[in-house]
Amino acid sequence: RSTTSPALFNRCVVDWFGTWSPKAMAEVGKEFTMKLDIGDSESVGGSWGIGDGEMIMNAVSGAFEGVSSGGFRQAVVAALVDIHEITKRVADECALSSSSTCRTFLSPRDYLALIHNFVSCVNKLREQVEDQQLHVNAGLTKLKQTQENVAELKLALGSKKAELREKDNLANLKLQQMVGDQKEAEMRKAEAEKMSIEVKDQGIEISARKEEAQRDLDAAEPALRDAQAAVKSIRKRDLDEVRNLFRPHINIQLTLECIAVMLGHQNLEWAHIRKLMSKADFIPSIIGFEANQLTSRQVELVKDKYLEGNDDLDYERVLRSSTACGPLYKWAESQVKYSIVCNRIQPLRDEVERLEKDAESANRQKEILEQDVKQLEDSISQYKTDYAQLIRDVESLKAEMKTVTKKVDRAESLINSLSKESERWSKSCEGFQDILQNLVGDGLLMAAFLTYVGFFDFKARLNLMERWRDSVDLLGIPFRKHLNMVEVLSKASDRLHWQSMGLPSDSLSIENAVILDHSVRFPLIIDPSGQAINFIMNKYRNQKIQRTSFVDNSFMKTLAGAIRFGTTLLVENVENIDPVLNPILNKEIQRTGGRSLVRIGTEEVDYSPKFNIILTTKNPAARLTPDICSRVTLVNFTVTPDSLHSQSLSLTLKKEKPEIEEQRINLLKLQGEQQVKLRELEDQMLSKISAVEGSILDDDRVVDGMEQLMTEGVQVEKQIATSADVMKQVQRAISKVEPLASLCKNFFVLLLSMRELNFLYEFSAKTFMNILESSLQVTRIEGQSDDDRLVSLKTWLYQEVAARIGRSLSSEDKMVFALILSKLRGKEIDLDSEDVNVEYLTEFIKTEFGDDFPWQGRGLNQLAKVTNEVDSTCPLMLCSAPGHDVSGRVEAMARDLKKELSSVAMGSSEGFATAEKMISSASKIGTWVLLRNVHLCTEWLEKTLVKKLQALSVTTNPEFRLFITSEINPKLPTALLRLSDIIVAEAPGGIKASLSRFFSSISTERCNNAVNNRLYLILGWVHAVVQERLRYIPTGWSEAYGFTEADAMHALDVIDSLVDDTTGGKHVKDPDLLPWDAIRITLCKGIFGGRITKDVDQQVLDNLVSSLFTPSCFNINFKLVSTDDSPMLPDETSLGSCIGWINSLPSYTPPTWIGLDGSAEMIRSKSIAQSVISKYTLIGNELKSDSK
Repeated sequence: RSTTSPALFNRCVVDWFGTWSPKAMAEVGKEFTMKLDIGDSESVGGSWGIGDGEMIMNAVSGAFEGVSSGGFRQAVVAALVDIHEITKRVADECALSSSSTCRTFLSPRDYLALIHNFVSCVNKLREQVEDQQLHVNAGLTKLKQTQENVAELKLALGSKKAELREKDNLANLKLQQMVGDQKEAEMRKAEAEKMSIEVKDQGIEISARKEEAQRDLDAAEPALRDAQAAVKSIRKRDLDEVRNLFRPHINIQLTLECIAVMLGHQNLEWAHIRKLMSKADFIPSIIGFEANQLTSRQVELVKDKYLEGNDDLDYERVLRSSTACGPLYKWAESQVKYSIVCNRIQPLRDEVERLEKDAESANRQKEILEQDVKQLEDSISQYKTDYAQLIRDVESLKAEMKTVTKKVDRAESLINSLSKESERWSKSCEGFQDILQNLVGDGLLMAAFLTYVGFFDFKARLNLMERWRDSVDLLGIPFRKHLNMVEVLSKASDRLHWQSMGLPSDSLSIENAVILDHSVRFPLIIDPSGQAINFIMNKYRNQKIQRTSFVDNSFMKTLAGAIRFGTTLLVENVENIDPVLNPILNKEIQRTGGRSLVRIGTEEVDYSPKFNIILTTKNPAARLTPDICSRVTLVNFTVTPDSLHSQSLSLTLKKEKPEIEEQRINLLKLQGEQQVKLRELEDQMLSKISAVEGSILDDDRVVDGMEQLMTEGVQVEKQIATSADVMKQVQRAISKVEPLASLCKNFFVLLLSMRELNFLYEFSAKTFMNILESSLQVTRIEGQSDDDRLVSLKTWLYQEVAARIGRSLSSEDKMVFALILSKLRGKEIDLDSEDVNVEYLTEFIKTEFGDDFPWQGRGLNQLAKVTNEVDSTCPLMLCSAPGHDVSGRVEAMARDLKKELSSVAMGSSEGFATAEKMISSASKIGTWVLLRNVHLCTEWLEKTLVKKLQALSVTTNPEFRLFITSEINPKLPTALLRLSDIIVAEAPGGIKASLSRFFSSISTERCNNAVNNRLYLILGWVHAVVQERLRYIPTGWSEAYGFTEADAMHALDVIDSLVDDTTGGKHVKDPDLLPWDAIRITLCKGIFGGRITKDVDQQVLDNLVSSLFTPSCFNINFKLVSTDDSPMLPDETSLGSCIGWINSLPSYTPPTWIGLDGSAEMIRSKSIAQSVISKYTLIGNELKSDSK
């Protein structure tokens, strides 16, 4: 670029900063890692960089002057510097490789990124390990504590069992006592009840007797009461009147005698009776008289004498006799009657009294029994209370023991279930120390991986990792030998999520996803297949990712919006970075007044920390400048053989066994999810255990949670086992298709290796997948077995690969490719034979594959079929030798098929604009476009056409076809070669074909002079001989000189100029007047001779030119060679005569016509065979290298 602006140097002082020296890098590395904790290796002491590592240490020793040299920190800085230098050397080696299509440049920015990644990786890994160690140690401590608690609970459980037995025995004793007292109480109760019945019966009988006596008493008692009332009513006057009588009426005397008898007086004299009546208690004694005071004799006496025995004496008579004696008589009568009743019921009363005594005795006995029963019942009640308490105590103990036993059982089950985890965690503890010891070495390798490997293919990555390990090992920095970068830098759940987002499952793609996830700088993704772009779009779908490109009219607006609102921006077709992105890629963020700003052009935009920009290109051969490489992290998603193997297997299963493929995909996804779930459950277990405060057994929620996690874990393990069993069945079905997928992988490795032979041989994964898909379209024969189907598919695939790839190869390389195909089939050619020539090789190919095997390729002769094989997004590129124009074949096919074909010759700016319009229009309406001679505009091809082709999609009209013709030119963009289906149209060999091409390139206006036409014919012959002898190297020429069609055209101009100068532009009829010497010298020393370096070859050229460019060449029957079968120039040399003469020549050119003997053909055949064998060996070695 500097040469395009000389004024820049004339008017400026240029201070050129080249790459940093090892000392400068060491100073920077030392400064940025000074505060990094690199462990106690420095303080413990040791030796680093001894022996072979001493030179690496010395390279950075200048930065550690004044500091103890040879220390661990110096070794770390030396490793950083050496890793950077190793990567630069590998990048240069890859760039010089013949198979390289793209290169990267390393700058100090990459070194700074390496340091940043190193510091970040060490800190993150240390934090992660220490955190895990804390959790694991806490978990193991809790498990150990749980085991101790279980042991304590078992001891407590033993004492509880003894207490339970004691309580149980006591409860049984109480129960026995209660049962005994219960029996006695029931017996006493039965006696009491019996006694109660007896007492009740006695009471009934007493009541009956009492009722009977009471009835009699009740009958006599009213009269008695009436009499007593009448006695009470006796007036004292009336009584005194009677007492005062000396000679009372008989009725009165008898009545008062009756009263005296009843009162118990023996003396019945009236005087005595008068005396009795005068007593104050006379009336009260009568009133208070009790019936039981009368004896039976008194009753009989009163009854016989005064009452019933005396008819003359009754109440009315007595009352008439005396008002006072009337009531007394009535009392005596009623009292006697009452006494008679009482005497009559006395036995009944006695019986009642006896019965009452018996009843009282029975009642007392009943009360005693009831009291005994009550005491027994009280005792039983107390027994029950005591027993219930004991039972409660027993049940409480049992419940407590059950709880403890359950807790112990659960704990033991938990401990047993966690035995594997505990063992693994214990090993992890040991592993943590190993990780911490190797932390710095691992951090160096991880940082190098994240910083550098993204650009390189899988072979270069392995090479880099090996060299980095050797460097770190030489310096004595410990590291883990089998460190898996993917495992240590990503989680299984993340990888599963990525694959669900469309990330291919091959190791290179997963590594790239890890690099993207940890990228310090914004990434530039090289993605020829477009799979990575789809993955990115799916991954950032929720972040409102937008797609754009530098050619988008609204690019600046889209960019500003994404920066401001913190969304993700995917920029496509990036090979040169727009300068507007430099501040963004450099992260030149200005912070002003709490705002973060970045400059976009002339505008300052608020910068969101969530903003993300991802640059992509589909061109695997993008010419990345050092400036681009220094600002981004390169990530190369070019398809690997392993990835193609997976794609081939998937495609084959979809076509042949769609149900198996669906099951396989689902199982792979399920297995991934199950493994992730199992890992998450283990982490949850560890987190739960380590987070418990106190004993695990004291927190049922933790135990329940752990049991649930263990249950889920067991279920997941069962699911994994089930999935594994199902996968085995699926794998058995897949194994029948696996050989075909392995063959596809071998084919792809072969196609990649073909780059070693020619720059044209750029075959993409899409090219091969199209071939495979076409092969799978073959209809299956009814009743064909799976094994037979596989054989037929393999056969068809061999044929399609040979036919479609063969057309892109030169004739010599077709044989090489066919021989390699034979080798892949297990049949190698015998190269020890002495008769190895072209015929031998072609015969081997025919014998191995059959006469119909299309190893020559399906090319120009089947152009219409080839056109149907490509789709609307794949241009058909026809590459030919200079001067061999095959565009006419395309035009003729379009006429035959009645297709509308638009054609434009490239090479001018007008042609560029026309071509773009044609492609844009035709891709929509479905017509054809032919771009001719695109080798004249390789820069336009790379900058414009490639991007336009990459923009074509499935929405392009399927009838659209783009044809491109070009000379074979190393400047053709690799991206175009990979996008195109190529037909190498080699010019037919022989003088006739060469002369035809030569004259077809001469305009008709130029051929109006017969003399000049004869000179042109001789020149064409010389050029044809010169070209034909190239086919016979080293016999024809000593080496392969670069003779081209341009040499002949230049010679044509020189001859015209010399003739015009000699004749003054006039037609000359005399051949002697022509400048023969000048013509011969110009051709021999300048045009043709200028390319020759060997004297022997120069002598051959001199003889050839001198024998033809002579005046005698105008003679009739002039022989072009001194042989019997030599062709003779035509008599007439008009343009038509010349063309007719050329057409009359045989297609095969005998070696004698070009000055060689008859053995030259055999020598040439063997030479070609040797070249084929050399290339065959080269490709074979490449295949072996790739397989390793």
